Amino acid sequence: MAGPLSRFGIDNEHRAHRHERILAGVIASVHQQVPRSVLGSMVGAAALLAVFWNVQGRALLLGWFIAMLVESLARLRMSRAYRLARIDADNIEAWSRRWVLQAAVAGVLWGAAGALFFMPADPLKQLVLVTVLLGVGFGSLTLYAAYRPALFAFLPVALLPLTASMLAQQDPAYVTAAVVMLAMLAFTMFFGRNFGVTLFDAVKHNHENEVLVGQLLNEKRVADEARRAAEEATRSKTKFFAAASHDLRQPLQAIGIYCSLLKKRAQGPLEPLAKSLSSAVDSLSKLVEELLEISRLDAGAIQPRLQQVLLDEMLAQIAEEFTPLAHGKGLELRVRRPRLAVESDPVLLARVLRNLLGNAIRYTNRGGVLLAARPRSGLVSIEVWDTGPGIAQSELSRVFDEFYRGESSKGESVGGFGLGLSIVRRICNVLGHPLIVSTRPGSGTLFRIETPLSALPHRGPRPPATLNESNIRSLTGYSLVLIEDNEEIRNSLSHLLSSWGAEVIAEPAYTPALAEQLAAHRRIDLIVADRNLRDEVSGVEVAVKIRESAGTPVPVVMLTAASVGEVIGEFQRVIKRTLQERPELAGVIALSRVEEPVVLQKPTNAILLNNRIAQSLGLLGGSRGADSGVALTSGPATIGRP
Repeated sequence: MAGPLSRFGIDNEHRAHRHERILAGVIASVHQQVPRSVLGSMVGAAALLAVFWNVQGRALLLGWFIAMLVESLARLRMSRAYRLARIDADNIEAWSRRWVLQAAVAGVLWGAAGALFFMPADPLKQLVLVTVLLGVGFGSLTLYAAYRPALFAFLPVALLPLTASMLAQQDPAYVTAAVVMLAMLAFTMFFGRNFGVTLFDAVKHNHENEVLVGQLLNEKRVADEARRAAEEATRSKTKFFAAASHDLRQPLQAIGIYCSLLKKRAQGPLEPLAKSLSSAVDSLSKLVEELLEISRLDAGAIQPRLQQVLLDEMLAQIAEEFTPLAHGKGLELRVRRPRLAVESDPVLLARVLRNLLGNAIRYTNRGGVLLAARPRSGLVSIEVWDTGPGIAQSELSRVFDEFYRGESSKGESVGGFGLGLSIVRRICNVLGHPLIVSTRPGSGTLFRIETPLSALPHRGPRPPATLNESNIRSLTGYSLVLIEDNEEIRNSLSHLLSSWGAEVIAEPAYTPALAEQLAAHRRIDLIVADRNLRDEVSGVEVAVKIRESAGTPVPVVMLTAASVGEVIGEFQRVIKRTLQERPELAGVIALSRVEEPVVLQKPTNAILLNNRIAQSLGLLGGSRGADSGVALTSGPATIGRP
């Protein structure tokens, strides 16, 4: 039957091999004590030499002392050789036999002293002899008792000759002393035996612990390797999504633009079909965008830009966006927006609140939804309450998992892909805002975000209103340059821009044909360019060349799958480098050295594209580039800044 140590490999170790390893530990502990035992032996031998020098044959006494000295030196040499030797299971038995032999030699020498130097006529010298022999014998107990055969080879041999000499005197005092010494010998042998067993068990447990530690370290190494493999797989997945981002967005962008054109031209029975197709494309674009957004969050590509955020304006804007959706379901949407300011990223925080509010409305069928903010222990608690079915306690730990939709949504057409709360949790982690959820099944759910309170609130710009088809502006009379290497997207965008009245020059890069057309036009009003063109050509470089040809810093809208930070950073680097090389172009290629273009991330929609182009052209009453650096995708519920 397997024991509890089986999984660590101890039960699988061969019994003889384990015994040899434990014996090696015992002998090692013995040799650690050798220097101290040699010192004690030489002190005792020197004492006998001094006491019996004038009453014994000096040659015999000196010979015995030299023999003791040789034995002590041999013991030291053997101990040193043991420490330097490579000890393994094949030679430990030989070393243990050498130790027993050494113990026997030491016992014979001390036993000889008891027999040779016994002098009944001089009780004082006998007292010294007995004291030295008992001191050496019992003082060496831990040395020899560690290995039981060595104890039996030393202690009886060292003490029994003196005891026999005492008994041979047939004197009651000597006989009594001999009996006492025999009793002490028996007790010492018993005690030494128990000491040896205890030491053996201690070494055994130490060996088992070493095996356990070794096995645990091995298992930790395996676990670490598995963890590293999992992390590498996650990184590979993230890199894959990042690399595939451009390729995924390109066809979706083309499909979306064609759907916009189709909706505009479809009539009769084709009109509902075009609307359904457009709705399906919007859903697909949303799913792809959410998947790519999760990969960007996991890869750390989205970094917050913390600033002061006025909650009353943000909550009012969000409530304005979601009120029609709530009323469409017969729900009451209430907002409590105190005059508070927090430290956060306004785009990321708004993304979180839109996701939470959209979820609350989606899963609530009667009652209402509350969006509120209130101070709480030096923080501001932003809360979304609903009167929906709530979340079962068993599901609370899973509601933030990807693609997880709770039991309350099963059997109902509530929409969504189960990614919203996963994105919410990741964004809150990036922002450092605690996200807390509490629920009462059958009564509703509360999501609470705790944000740092900001001092000295000030009025900031009101967020832009929600866009719809009524916001489409005519571009008649404007000349636009379109740079896009994907032929499908280039053709679809060209048709879309032309349908708004613009004159479009479309090319895959800065080609000779483009240079000729630029030279033939009186003016260029705006550049729409992709960032990643073929052959590792950058759309930023092309935009700067077009500005140079046009002789003016034409507004630029970058329509790209790359992150906003990458595009803005590259734009500023190219401008700075070009101005350093050719300072005379300062008024031609840039509005400023830190200029930020308008960045739209693919896939975008026609309404948003038209709005940003109109804004850049000054058709909305704002200055050119007023929305620079703000990345928007297919709607208000998207992340803008990475």
